[in-house]
Amino acid sequence: MMDGITWIGSPNHYQGRNGHEVTHITLHIMVGYLAGTDSVFRNPASQASAHYGIGGDGTIHQYVSEADGSYSDANWASNNSTISIEHQGGMDGVPCTQACIDASARLCADIARRYGWTSLWHDGLHGNVWLHREIPGTDHAGCPDLAPNGLPVQQILDKANALLEGDEDMPTAQEIAEAVWNFNQNGIKCRDRLQGIDQQCQAMPENVWAFPIQHTQARDRLYGLDALQVPQLTATVAAQQAAIDTLAKNVGADPTTIAGVVEQAVKNKLAALQITVEEK
Repeated sequence: MMDGITWIGSPNHYQGRNGHEVTHITLHIMVGYLAGTDSVFRNPASQASAHYGIGGDGTIHQYVSEADGSYSDANWASNNSTISIEHQGGMDGVPCTQACIDASARLCADIARRYGWTSLWHDGLHGNVWLHREIPGTDHAGCPDLAPNGLPVQQILDKANALLEGDEDMPTAQEIAEAVWNFNQNGIKCRDRLQGIDQQCQAMPENVWAFPIQHTQARDRLYGLDALQVPQLTATVAAQQAAIDTLAKNVGADPTTIAGVVEQAVKNKLAALQITVEEK
């Protein structure tokens, strides 16, 4: 089992699983915070529990052993065949944070590995990830994804599956684009260099990367280059390519594919700009 899980304990559970085996994970939303969930699950009168709860800072609490069924899904068969996970959020003013989402992906991937599942997917009650609102017997119509500040289920599954595939260190195209977009060079962010190139133009050329703007190519304006900086840039590009090659070998990917993802992510950001060119 993964590290960093704090045992809280709850009296509200079955002894064992009543002849059932674990077949799925059930995702829930707390409609509140982790501390409140701790209080409810510790109270015998609540007759409610889950196996795990995740807070806004990524803290994971465990209430029921995975050897036992939890009082979570309002369905006896599902209670005895699931591992249930509660998440902070589900109401106005209580966000389901990125830290909570990331922790959930790690926990789901860890569960999948231990039960021999090579991937996680949601398909109603046919996948190995179920949503509480879909389980017969429940009256929680918004749980976990349709409530305010609900759970982004697909994001969790995508991250968990990347972990299962061994690509946890590979950024997504969106993360690459944001990193490049916000990269700070000599005190000026990439996005500001590009957006400040020219304020008078109305159309973007098809190949903006190599298009001359006031006798300076966009790529050179972005890098803030002059003739003395070209050797330094050449060395930087070579080092970056070597890093991409090393990363690709480590994860079994094609270096050209990784480089293409980076290039496309930047192009997508550039496509959102409105750069105009003034003839001289």
